[in-house]
Order: sequence, then structure tokens, then C-alpha cells
Amino acid sequence: MTTPFFIFSLLNFLIIYGSIFYIMYLKVTIKRILACLLVNALVSLLAVQFPESLWIPMSCSILFSSGVFYLLTRQQIVVVHLVVIHIISILAEYTALLFVETLNLSLFIHGSLIIMQVTFVVVLYKRLLLHYKESIRLSIQSRIVLILIVSITFFVFYAMVFVPIGNGLEVSVMTLLLLFFYFLIMVGLVNILLHTIGKENRLHEKMVEQQQFTDYMQALEQVNRDMQTFRHDYANILLSLRGYIEHEDMEGLRHYFHEEIVKVEQRTLFKNQVFSQLDRLKLLEIKGVIATKILFADKFGIPVNVEVPETIEEIPMDKIHLSRVLGILIDNAIEASVSMEDPCINLAFLTVSNKLVIVIENRLACDIEFERLFEEGYSTKGNDRGRGLPTVRDILSSYPSIMFNSRTENRWMIHEIVIEGAN
Repeated sequence: MTTPFFIFSLLNFLIIYGSIFYIMYLKVTIKRILACLLVNALVSLLAVQFPESLWIPMSCSILFSSGVFYLLTRQQIVVVHLVVIHIISILAEYTALLFVETLNLSLFIHGSLIIMQVTFVVVLYKRLLLHYKESIRLSIQSRIVLILIVSITFFVFYAMVFVPIGNGLEVSVMTLLLLFFYFLIMVGLVNILLHTIGKENRLHEKMVEQQQFTDYMQALEQVNRDMQTFRHDYANILLSLRGYIEHEDMEGLRHYFHEEIVKVEQRTLFKNQVFSQLDRLKLLEIKGVIATKILFADKFGIPVNVEVPETIEEIPMDKIHLSRVLGILIDNAIEASVSMEDPCINLAFLTVSNKLVIVIENRLACDIEFERLFEEGYSTKGNDRGRGLPTVRDILSSYPSIMFNSRTENRWMIHEIVIEGAN
């Protein structure tokens, strides 16, 4: 009894934790391995203590594993992944047991069949996730619905397999067919749900693109109106200087020029200079976001310096994703600058050796806990607001050709996005 138990405990460890590491692209570290071994040991002990109530170790496996992996990844979707993996393992175990008992196969064949089935289905599951990852952003309500669907499926599977069996695991072709039929129905429902959400997201993205274009045009019109006003007042400004010149009052002229003319008109000239830089950025969606943020920052008297030294016509990244990333980073910079006496935000699009380097930096009023910035839920602005930077990290991590670096340096917060293959 000891050897089979040890083998299946090890098999459970490989199936559950190997699958979740594979699905979520998790790096294998000693800390994570030890945490998984601890949870697996606890679940194994529960299985020994309650051999006729397998729902106890299974439920604890999901709860403990969900808690551990949420602490490691800060991603709520890990709960869905773990429940799905347990469903797959139940189905694989039941199918393998049917073959083993029917054909009187060995324990080694039993374990091999389980591993092959789980591997095949987990690979398909990951491909499904990759298919929908780019087009779907799940709301909290959608995540709750998905968790409910997979949880109900898990309990139905458990009830059909383990509840009627008494002291032994009875297998039947009819039960197996019902399990597969129910599993396919739930997969179909989830697929329909994700497809519908994807269509809504794509429609929303089109509306966002249109709104960003509208925002950019309105911002451009506002700058043009300011410049027209400046040109209209240009003659009056020159005439206002005439008195100082005729009386040779150079000190008064200098004071009047710097205090009355430069201070009033420098914001108009500055915005015109910024928008002239944006002309080199040939992506209307991105220009719309930046223009909107510049005007928003201007309301608080926060200067946003923009530098685009070379023309940029294409970026190998989804425009909506880049718009979201830039919007979050610039919003964070603005919020950090509102209460400062001497705020400054710099934004640059630099091309270096077939790479586009986007730099966003802002002054900091005080030192921050930099190592905690990317924790979900943490924020320097208060409770329950720290979702921006984790979202940026999640979006950019889905692009292998993009590197994202953040650091603080001499009271400056600096974010760098390096994109390969831009032109």
C-alpha cells in the first residue's frame, strides 16, 4: 500500500503543479517548489486520514493550491486554472482506471495513461487560453461566472465518479460517456461566453480608437485656436512695447516682457511645440491618448515634455494595448505630480538600432517602496487602487519582443519600454 500511495502522491504533484507552472509561464524556483511540496504533503495526509471521503483532500488541494499560487502570482485567474486541472485529472483518472480494470494492465500503465491524457488536454487548454488572451479582458463579473461554471463542473464530476461507489471505485462506460458529454457541454458554454465577451471587447476597442482620434483632433483644434489668438494679439503685443522703447526704459521693458508676455503666452507656445513633436508619431490612436493626457496635465499646471526625434510609422504591438499601457503610466505620473511644487513629466519615443525605446519619467515628491509597486492591490495613493502597474506588466509580458524596465533614480520614477522591430 505504501509504494502505490507514494507513486500516486508523486503523480498528483507532477500533474497539478506541473500543469499550473506550464499554463501560467511560472519560473521554477526553490521557494515555489517547497511551497508546492508542502501543500501536496498536506493533501496526501488528508487522503490517508479520509480514504472514504476523497472530497476532503480534493477540496483542500484546490483551496490550499489557490491560496499559495495567488500569493506567488497575485492573479485571480489561478483559481480557475486549478479547478480546471483537477477536473482534467478526475477525467483522466477515471478513463485510465476503466482501461486498467478492463484489460488488467499494470500500475505503470495506469500512471502513464493518466499523464498522457492530462498532458494532451492541458496543452489544448493552454492553446485555448492563448487564442482568447489577446481579444478578451475579463471583468470581475465574468471571472466570477467562470469560477462558478468550473466549480459546478468539478462537483458534478466528483458526484458522478466518487459518491455512488461506496468503498471502491466502480467504473462504467456509461458514466464515462456522461462525463465526457457533460465536459464537452461545459467547454462549449465557456467557449460561447468567451467568444461573446471577445466580440464585445473588439467593439469596445473600436469605440476607444474612435474616441482617441476625436480627442486628438479636439486637442489639435484647441492648440490651433490658441495659436490663432496669439497671432491676433501679436501686433498688440508689439505696440505695448513701444512706450518702453520710446522712453528707453530697458529695465521696465525687460520686466514687462518676462512677467506679462512670456508668462501668459509660454504655455501656448509650449503646447504648440509639444504637438509639433507628435506630428512625427504617425499613429492616431497613440497620439490621441498622449494629447488627451497632455491637456489633462496642463489643467494642473504640470508640464509634459514630449520628444519624438524621428518619424515613427508602425509599432509591432496592438495599438489598444499600447494605448492602455501609456495611459496608465502617464496617469500615474500625473497623479504623482499633482501635489508637487516643481512637477515635470518627460515622454520620449527614441529609435535605436531597429528598436523603439519609450521612456516615461516623472519627479517624485518622496521615496517609495519600489519593490512593492507591481503587487496587485498596492498603491502609494491609497487602498484598493494598485491595479495599474500589474496590468501594464501583464499586457507587456504577453509580447516576447518587448522588454519593460522600471526604476527610481535621484527622485525620478523612470519606465522604459523597449520594442524590437519598430520603424
